[in-house]
Amino acid sequence: MISMDVALLDRELGFTQFTVRRVSYHRRNGASEPTERERAATGCIHPGTPEMLELLPEEERREDFIAVYTGFNLSTGENYGRGVYTAPDRILWQGKEYRVVRVRNWQAFGYTQALAVRVYEESDL
Repeated sequence: MISMDVALLDRELGFTQFTVRRVSYHRRNGASEPTERERAATGCIHPGTPEMLELLPEEERREDFIAVYTGFNLSTGENYGRGVYTAPDRILWQGKEYRVVRVRNWQAFGYTQALAVRVYEESDL
């Protein structure tokens, strides 16, 4: 049986490098102050399948989404309370930006599966 560590580095299985952008917000004096970090990550990225489309939240169902398998701990955003929260992670890959909308944490097996939808800029429409 192949180890997930090896599979996530296999070019034949879709190994690629990408960037994860995470924005955290701290509420101070009635305003939210963002802090943005970008980190390099690796893993396998594939186009989403019709079966995976059904796993997306109803308002996020569109054909332009990807499935990401990585050792990086991706997030759909989190509210830590007391005015501290993070937005959903953004994945920058092949010149396009995707927003993480669903995460399945399989860290016990060494990876995370995430589904991410394409983020369009006004110039893309």
